[in-house]
Amino acid sequence: GTGVYESAIAKMPYLSRKVLVSLCPFVNLDLFRRGHYHVSCCLKDKEAEQLCSKVTGLEVKDSLSSDAIYPGACMVEGSRFLSQTAQVEFSEQSFVFGETFVFSSEAPILRDYTEAYVPSRFSLQLSLMFSGEEDLPKCPSEFKAVSSRTVSLEVDWRKGLHEHFPVIFDYFHLAAIGVSVHASLCELSLERFVPAAGPAPAVTPSRRWFQSQPPPPPSLQCPNMAAILFGEPLSSSSSPSSSSSLASTPERRSVYQVPVNAILRAQEAHQMLCDILNAARDSLTISQAIMSGELGSTPHAATTQATVSSSSSSSPSSSDVQSVDPSRVGSSTSLNEAVEISQQQIRTLNASLMQRWEEFTRLVICEPTILEYIMFRCLQAKISYVAQSLVAPYTQVFRMVSDITDPVCQASVAATIRKGLRIPLTMYCTENVENHLNCSVLFIEPCPWPSNAEPSQCLSNITGDVGVPEFTMSVRPYFMDALPHRRQGGRPQEVHLVICLHGLQGNQYDLRLYQVYLQLALPHVRFDFMMAQSNHSDTFCDFNLMTDRVLEEVLQYVVTMPTPPHKISFIGHSLGNIVVRSLVTRPEFSHLLPKLHLFLSICGPHLGTQQQNTVISTGMWVIQRWYSSKSLLQLSLRDAPNPRDSFLYHLSETPTFEHFRHVVLLTSPQDKYVPYHSAKLVSLSRDGSLQSNLSLEMMHRILEGMREARVNLVRVSVDYALPVSTNSMIGRAAHITMLDSELFIEKFVLLHLMQYFVQPN
Repeated sequence: GTGVYESAIAKMPYLSRKVLVSLCPFVNLDLFRRGHYHVSCCLKDKEAEQLCSKVTGLEVKDSLSSDAIYPGACMVEGSRFLSQTAQVEFSEQSFVFGETFVFSSEAPILRDYTEAYVPSRFSLQLSLMFSGEEDLPKCPSEFKAVSSRTVSLEVDWRKGLHEHFPVIFDYFHLAAIGVSVHASLCELSLERFVPAAGPAPAVTPSRRWFQSQPPPPPSLQCPNMAAILFGEPLSSSSSPSSSSSLASTPERRSVYQVPVNAILRAQEAHQMLCDILNAARDSLTISQAIMSGELGSTPHAATTQATVSSSSSSSPSSSDVQSVDPSRVGSSTSLNEAVEISQQQIRTLNASLMQRWEEFTRLVICEPTILEYIMFRCLQAKISYVAQSLVAPYTQVFRMVSDITDPVCQASVAATIRKGLRIPLTMYCTENVENHLNCSVLFIEPCPWPSNAEPSQCLSNITGDVGVPEFTMSVRPYFMDALPHRRQGGRPQEVHLVICLHGLQGNQYDLRLYQVYLQLALPHVRFDFMMAQSNHSDTFCDFNLMTDRVLEEVLQYVVTMPTPPHKISFIGHSLGNIVVRSLVTRPEFSHLLPKLHLFLSICGPHLGTQQQNTVISTGMWVIQRWYSSKSLLQLSLRDAPNPRDSFLYHLSETPTFEHFRHVVLLTSPQDKYVPYHSAKLVSLSRDGSLQSNLSLEMMHRILEGMREARVNLVRVSVDYALPVSTNSMIGRAAHITMLDSELFIEKFVLLHLMQYFVQPN
């Protein structure tokens, strides 16, 4: 019955685990609303229902304050903690939290000692809590959750877990929190007698075998230490001479001669349990030594040195551990003696492991350089993972693709990459990491001009190990400069002005994610982002009028900058790219031309829109007529009786791209709003039609100009894993995903875009 089951569970040996969680720093990336914010956090065991494990306690340790009360770090509801409450007043504001939370978790060994080897899966549930009141609310219940994130943890208790992940909340609540986790096995508790209450936990299919087992004999109603060592009660056939077994009286059991096969099993089980405790302790020792810089950075070097240090140590705990001899269990001749020896040795190992955990936690809480080490290591692991969906000249996949420029080939390769994609990270935010269902695949296509172009002009020559570009080594972990000991660092003197122009019916926020992720990846670059907004109220007017507005806005912005820009780059989306090209032709802008550096064109209709598919072409015609749009008329080359007298055709005859050192054309074959060939500057067809001839003439003129000016041109195509919808069918989804997909934009910045801001030229 339920009562018997609960009684058995209460007496089982338990694995006692601890999970230390640290939240620091909290950063306002681009929150729309001012007010008070804090982060609520709760640890859940994904195996809780089937393993009867539970989070049994929560301890708050604050290195900055001794009061664990609101508005400082505090506990609520016994198992949930709140970070300090921060008042957000302006963008790019960061807060250093000093609290650390230690969760205690227990999991019973239900049947077999090998269960201790099974990794545990936890989820750390984070909620961004907000109050818009001017004064600090009196209690946490007055806050409301505005965004949530889930951090997945997978812990091998022999190795522990020492990871960091920067968690970024959603697009409409762009705040972030650094999450560091240290998890370790701390004890193998022997029989834990705790009051049993409540119904028996549900048994899921993965553990249904436990429910299907026959009830144990009355003498072994629960799998205590003897059952763990010797397994099922010995049958009468295995006893020396009689039908008595372990189900006999206590007196009989105490003098019972254990068969050889049972002794060997007990020795093996005991050895395995000792190995787990030893492995957990050694892992803490090695991790502490590596993080504190006492040992080499490689696990092999650390292991060797840690072994020497451990053997030469004269501390009581170390000498006690040396006295542990698992073979003594096998030399015993009675069940009671074997169990007692095993328990004594496990208690000794427990004490040593717990002492090591306490030393380790004191170190990681007080030493900021340890956090830096973990941040760097985890960032490189993340970059290595996202690089699996990159196809570039320095990757193995690139050399295996027959035609990297063919959209059909790209789609096939992307599908293959997604099929084999598995997340290798032991800690990650499920909403901040791509998986095989939503992964975007990047195809980098450098444009090697004829031999008169110097090789150094092409950044695509940069190579890396295992498909990871070398320039990614220059990226710093997110929020590292927000840590207390880093805040005094000086900023570079040179300012890189990045001007962002939105597309049709867009606004100044359209390209904010590019700003956010460039600043996150390159905090040591002194960016100044100008989000152009002079055209947000009307993008259906003449391109010349839109250019006039932006010209005035840019010139005014540059004049008022405290430090004049050393370099100027442009990021444009859709028709915003045409405004950029028109802008650089104006005489009033000529004094800024020598400063031009990068032009990132996102889905730019550089060859016009006259070769769209029938559905989109019809829709654009309706919109053009409805709004009397001059800009859409100009994009279709129908703003003049002779197309060769049109605005866009004349723009192709004027140097525009040539003024930039680097041009990146970001496109997607799935975008049907802007023709793929137009955004990528490639030929569509040679059918002899007027539209085809016009596109070819403009394309050749533009490319020839860049070749002569020795511009570094790179085409980047993206294949998205888009859900089936009307937007994806008509091609709108890919056009907009370029702007609002945090996962794609972060990947694009880390694996390609950031290189143009870290290279000297």
